[in-house]
Amino acid sequence: MISRILFASLLLLGSAAATAASPSASLGLLVDSADARAAHDGLRVLGATPGSVADQLGLRPGDVLVDVNGTSLANLGADADGHALAAAALNTSLANLPAASALRLRVLRDGVSLAMNAPLQAAAVSSATNAAADPPAAGGCGRISIFDVAPRSEHLYRAKILLLDGVTPGPSGTPSFRVSAGTHKLLVAEDIPTDEMGVGDFATLRAGRNTSKELTVTIKPDTTALLAAKLHPDKAADFAHGAYWDPVIWREIHESCP
Repeated sequence: MISRILFASLLLLGSAAATAASPSASLGLLVDSADARAAHDGLRVLGATPGSVADQLGLRPGDVLVDVNGTSLANLGADADGHALAAAALNTSLANLPAASALRLRVLRDGVSLAMNAPLQAAAVSSATNAAADPPAAGGCGRISIFDVAPRSEHLYRAKILLLDGVTPGPSGTPSFRVSAGTHKLLVAEDIPTDEMGVGDFATLRAGRNTSKELTVTIKPDTTALLAAKLHPDKAADFAHGAYWDPVIWREIHESCP
């Protein structure tokens, strides 16, 4: 049920099956990088966060990233853990670009080659935007992410962390929080679109209630847990007991935690 995914430092990668991935709040891109076979001809785009650099570039699900600034992302093989090296190559290429350079991507869309460009400043990596600044604990660290890329076909929607071990997490807008490896207690709120819940009296009843829920998660070292709100359509009208949804970890991702 939970897929294996790899996070690198600059892009968010993943898929509905067992995959590898790499996140960047600044690029806001999700690509499939499960293994060398999945990325044999490049990195397949699964989605982009609305308003992100990837979204503004026009990247779409199904696009294949072929190269970045002349560096090929095809047929690069796998690392010792079987994860595709294309993600690391992409991140390295972006990190090594001079400050005055532009980001240039070559993309295949339905077999047609496209060129996409963006200023380097727009794609710069800022670790403060996707992880807490605290150093990792001696026992290792991992992350809890609310990056909204969960498949709607599985009735998974955006979730919000109100409290993390009794403390309001921050800074505001951060999609991923670095935590020590081990058990953590979350207070989670759902952000399920109203049109998925019904209208009229249903929407009014929902708005007037505190339906936040607690969730205890165990974070493994060098692992990111993706959090979402799961809607139970058969209980969509049960606001009194909050039975219409539950907070869930819908995927775990292997990610180095520096």
